[in-house]
Amino acid sequence: MKAFWEYLFKEWFRQVGEALLLAFLVTTFLFTTVGVVGQSMFPALANGERVLVPKWEMWLVRFGLAEWRRGDIAILKPPEGTPHATARFPVLGFTFRAFFIKRIVAVPGDEVYVDRGVVYVNGVPLNERHITDRLSPWPDSFPGVCYRDGRMTRILTQQGDFPVNLLPGYLGPLVEMLQPPSEEVLARSRLGEACEVGRIRLKEGYYFVMGDNRTLGGSEDSRTFGPVPVEAIAGRASSVWWPPLVREEGGWRWNLRRLPPPEAYEVR
Repeated sequence: MKAFWEYLFKEWFRQVGEALLLAFLVTTFLFTTVGVVGQSMFPALANGERVLVPKWEMWLVRFGLAEWRRGDIAILKPPEGTPHATARFPVLGFTFRAFFIKRIVAVPGDEVYVDRGVVYVNGVPLNERHITDRLSPWPDSFPGVCYRDGRMTRILTQQGDFPVNLLPGYLGPLVEMLQPPSEEVLARSRLGEACEVGRIRLKEGYYFVMGDNRTLGGSEDSRTFGPVPVEAIAGRASSVWWPPLVREEGGWRWNLRRLPPPEAYEVR
């Protein structure tokens, strides 16, 4: 009888081990799913929806065989120290750095900035009708950069106003990618502090991400923590698979849908 129970235990342990290994291989190399928490990607994604993430795409990018595109919805981890980037695990109580879901609006080599709510990529204002048809973006600008006597004094982000000597570490890459100030601002800076909307030239391996919810406080994104490295991107949300049906006024409708990049991001 003892040998029988030992056999059952070993067989159960083997099957559980095989199932866990298979689940690990599938979610690491084939696909996984991610739940949407909050409204930062509204109207593209709603709180509680689940998206499919083809994991093989991440490995292709890591090995230099593919690239993330403008308009892709990326699953990413924000830089260490980003405000509100930690979450608490239910019941157990320990904290961890949560994944964010944001849209890639600019890729390596692009020049990008936000002026009064309008995103400019390589000098072209993006016509983001997939957003503006549903909500009115807050007219903020990013990055705000101030100078005195030709030297940078402050950087203004979505999070706050930072003197250059007190910048949080996660904004270091942003400072490196700032383009030189305009001649007008340099001239005014010799009379007193002068500020302007800076331009960011993304260096190799960095992306600029934003949530679609551009209302005040709607999304914590690159306007807070700056450009993110390719290593921070864990995959692309390719489609919504849950819930399959949603109730609206007048009845039910299918909710299954693909998430292709909007036309607004097809800029040179």
